[in-house]
Amino acid sequence: MKKQIAIIGAGISGLTLAQNLKDDAEVVVYEKARGVGGRMSTRHADPFYFDHGTQYFTARSPAFQRYIAPMIETGLIAPWEGKVITLKEDRTVADCMWNEPHYVAVSNMNSLCKHLALDLKITLSTEVAPLANKESNSWFLVDKEGNELGAYDWVISTAPPVQTRRLFADYLQADHPLNATPMLGCFTLMIGFHAPWDKPWMAAKVHASPFEWIAVNSSKPGRNKSITSIVANSSHAWAEAHIDDDINETGKFLRREFEYISGIDTSAADHFSCHRWRYALVGEPQDHNPYVDTAQGIASTGDWCSVSRIEDAWQNAVKLANVVRRSL
Repeated sequence: MKKQIAIIGAGISGLTLAQNLKDDAEVVVYEKARGVGGRMSTRHADPFYFDHGTQYFTARSPAFQRYIAPMIETGLIAPWEGKVITLKEDRTVADCMWNEPHYVAVSNMNSLCKHLALDLKITLSTEVAPLANKESNSWFLVDKEGNELGAYDWVISTAPPVQTRRLFADYLQADHPLNATPMLGCFTLMIGFHAPWDKPWMAAKVHASPFEWIAVNSSKPGRNKSITSIVANSSHAWAEAHIDDDINETGKFLRREFEYISGIDTSAADHFSCHRWRYALVGEPQDHNPYVDTAQGIASTGDWCSVSRIEDAWQNAVKLANVVRRSL
């Protein structure tokens, strides 16, 4: 009889784990959101679509390059090409060079995660409660409302460190890196216009501002070019100083700052919203292996192992899957 594995989180880490373990065990992925993607999620506000988390990814290792090559062939992944600029505090503009390919999923960033999820068993809108006692070598999971989710030999978390610590509260060693990995927040503005983009640049790195990144989401491959969808991310330092502020007031302030630094009038915008990412980015680069406790049947991977890059998340998920597979 195959082992039963519960994976917490349906982002790139959780879905990669599930794909790598599905032939060796019965795998169920639990996701508290309404859809897959995690930081690769896409916000829909028809006709506008916003990649309001991860904007793009790179492929630096031969292994990851081989992994995405077939998806580039089929058009699921494509390079995002165009002019990138730097916006300075005085609103002066300078060119910014990208020295390597920057990839996006087509037609939205979460299209990659939807592709990975196609043949997996995934339960959405379900937040798993902290682990209770293990009985008969099985973890009996319940959701936060107390509904039973089943018995599992392994529970693997790909959630942010704060949530993983809560899940494994009674079983995680006090000195484990998971307990000391800082995560930084971010605010994301999403702005839509019923008109095509009319400027020569597709993205901007921002200096000395509450913002650090502005992207014309609709300039990416496979997007609707007859409208304009803009994503603007705050700096993580600014977000941490204001992470618990009222979201409506934060949105108003950032809207004014966006207009100042970009020179774009948003008074005629057809869509405007502000999203708070409480755990957007690991605070500083880490160098940890994924957490595995084979005796208890619990494990974790995620940003806390390295940095907040899609390639690193994939690499650590593959590494963890190999360790778990050997223990089955």
